[in-house]
Amino acid sequence: MGRLRLLLKYLADYKGYFTLNVVFNLIGVAFTLIGISSMMPLIELLFKTDNDSILKFLQPNPHEGFSRKYLEYEVNHWFANSISEASSFIEGKKKTLFIVCLFIAISFFLKNLFLYLATFFLAPVRNGIIANLRNDVYKKMLNLPVSYYTDERKGDLMSKMSNDVMQVESGMIALQRFLREPIQVIIFLGGLFFISPKLTLVVLLLLPLSALFVSIIGKGLKRTSKKAQGQLGRVLSVVEESLTAIKLIKGFAAELKFIESFKKYNKRFYDLRNRQIRKSSASSPISETVGISVFAVVMWIGGNIVFDDNDGLRGATLVTFLMYMWGLLSPVKAIIGAINTLQVSMVSMDRLDDILKADEKNETKGGVLISDFSKEIKLKNVRFKYENEEVIKGVNLVIPKGKTIALVGHSGSGKSTLADLVPRFYSVSDGAIFIDNQNINEVNVQSLRKLTGIVTQDSILFNDSVRNNLSLGTEGLSETQLFEALSVANAKEFVMQLDNGIDTIIGEGGGKLSGGQRQRLCIARAILHNPPLLILDEATSALDTQSEKLVQEALQKVMNGRTALVIAHRLSTIKNADQIVVMDEGEIIEQGSHNELYDRKGHYYSLCTLQELN
Repeated sequence: MGRLRLLLKYLADYKGYFTLNVVFNLIGVAFTLIGISSMMPLIELLFKTDNDSILKFLQPNPHEGFSRKYLEYEVNHWFANSISEASSFIEGKKKTLFIVCLFIAISFFLKNLFLYLATFFLAPVRNGIIANLRNDVYKKMLNLPVSYYTDERKGDLMSKMSNDVMQVESGMIALQRFLREPIQVIIFLGGLFFISPKLTLVVLLLLPLSALFVSIIGKGLKRTSKKAQGQLGRVLSVVEESLTAIKLIKGFAAELKFIESFKKYNKRFYDLRNRQIRKSSASSPISETVGISVFAVVMWIGGNIVFDDNDGLRGATLVTFLMYMWGLLSPVKAIIGAINTLQVSMVSMDRLDDILKADEKNETKGGVLISDFSKEIKLKNVRFKYENEEVIKGVNLVIPKGKTIALVGHSGSGKSTLADLVPRFYSVSDGAIFIDNQNINEVNVQSLRKLTGIVTQDSILFNDSVRNNLSLGTEGLSETQLFEALSVANAKEFVMQLDNGIDTIIGEGGGKLSGGQRQRLCIARAILHNPPLLILDEATSALDTQSEKLVQEALQKVMNGRTALVIAHRLSTIKNADQIVVMDEGEIIEQGSHNELYDRKGHYYSLCTLQELN
């Protein structure tokens, strides 16, 4: 029911188009029935070979009330009038044949026209629902907290965004059949009951056999589809990781190992897809075989009724009944196929619903709006854990406005995690973080993050122009502002030398630039928005000596008079920090200036000795 409610929620935006689809489907199916019904007078006309067999119907209709016999007599009465007015029996039949054939052609033309119009107006519904679903999934993915992505594979998320959305689109096509075919089934059943209730009951007793077989196949198909789509996520994860680490793979000549690993994942997906397709394909021949068997039984029973003169069922009427029944079998088969497609789509809908229902936690949009802070940022007895592992253990720290605070320590000591708690990439497990005595959990998360400029060890850039990379998230920046930021970051000179200057496309991840150039662009981007707080996470650790010098000069200019939280392994880069905080296993073990800590000859002194720093 939850998935149905989700679809109905999206469908509500297109109720006008949906209503037109239903109306045109009803009209189209009605003309289908009329067109098939026209075959009865055609058969009567072709098989009546003598004048007397027709002209006897010139008498008034002896049957009262609207019934099969009444309708049969009226058709023959029309033949008799039409032929009696002609110059000869043959000429009368030819004229009547032309009228009947023209009527059949017009009926089927109108049927196809209205069914096309039904599909025409359903197209915006189907595609609109998919577009809105894709928009909502992408929006949700961006709104989810960073912690969500530590547990999820990127490849699986890509699979959900692409393959699962496509499967839901297939479900929309199946839903289109599901909307139209039951209407046709109901109308044709009405026609069958009108002609012969006895034969119709035989049909209704035998047809559920198809549904039984398909329900058995459908359950197995749903299980296999779920496994196949999960395996596709694993395949895409391997592809994504391989592309990200392509230089490393080639550098270690590990191509064959990765190819063999990929083949194993892909073989599993191949096997599951084969099972899925085979189960899906089995329903059509099974339902058709059962349907033809039912058709043959009904034809045999109906033929015997025609031979029984007491019943009065005419041969032409039986043929019309069988055509109605054939018209009934086609939508029943389509409904069965739609059920199988919907089984697969519901699996995809479940997987997408996992994202849409995921808890946004600290990404909620409410809270107090702030644009700056005047005094300090204070961490009070802050604790944080990943699942059951506590990585920050009761940290107390004050970051005064305008001061540079450096976090140092061995890898895994909790430095980066502590820095990530300030802009609420993660929520504290216990304790609190305050900005000017305002708990950040009560602050609007977007306004909180606008206070912060972040430069990480990994230079994260997009396959776009320098201009658009710099102005990320901010509109209306002038050329002067852009070049001022580039100058402060020691990046203006090399940007001006690019082919198209600031409008040069820099490639995926900034691949057309050197590591130092990429990092200086990231610094320019961070300072362009003039944030009150800078978080520098190993901003120079991946650079060569010359690039590090340029980046370090840029950082010194940026940090001048600005609040900065600096994470560094190279202690030379933070020697002049106002305060150095030494962390170990999630706790602060030392705190003070470089000289104070060095003279103490404790943990910091040991780190300095290792790096030959005094």
